[in-house]
Amino acid sequence: MRLTAGVLAMVLLFTSAPVLGQGWSEYRNTEEGFLVNMPGEPRAETIRYTTESGASVPARLFFASEGENRYTMTVVNLSSSIVDDNGAKAMAYEAAMLRQRGRIRFENPTTLDGVYGHQLSMIEPDGRRVLIQLYYYNHRLYVAEGNAAPDSFEAALFQTSVAMIHPDGRVVNLNREAREREAEQKSEP
Repeated sequence: MRLTAGVLAMVLLFTSAPVLGQGWSEYRNTEEGFLVNMPGEPRAETIRYTTESGASVPARLFFASEGENRYTMTVVNLSSSIVDDNGAKAMAYEAAMLRQRGRIRFENPTTLDGVYGHQLSMIEPDGRRVLIQLYYYNHRLYVAEGNAAPDSFEAALFQTSVAMIHPDGRVVNLNREAREREAEQKSEP
């Protein structure tokens, strides 16, 4: 058993070394409320996002690339469009738009530390593999996309690193925070 664990650790070390050597690091953005691993410091730009109702709302696009692979986090501020500020509706609309880009391999609702979300994995017509996570938190739609070349490793390092964060940098965990509030209320006289 000890030998198997050692061999597994060596395999993981050698297979992850090229990824770590390419400058992947954690990027935290407390203003937009997320963190994610990216290959280097992402570039950012302000864009407009068209919602299901046709409203044009502000958004920020953060992107980095590594060879032919692209990694983006789009943060859409839905607070200015009351009709569109609905997480389930916003994610359903974005997922419908994304499905048009390729053949879906996997799609499922998900949660991230209590934050409701949606995951998609697809193959685009040119063979590119795309992993997408959608989350809605604090009046924002988050669209995390790892888009990898056909012969490249899928963007799992990017996809599995997504987290929402509070303005003070703490990772959001709605389940834990609810338990902590409940414990505080019980301990009050």
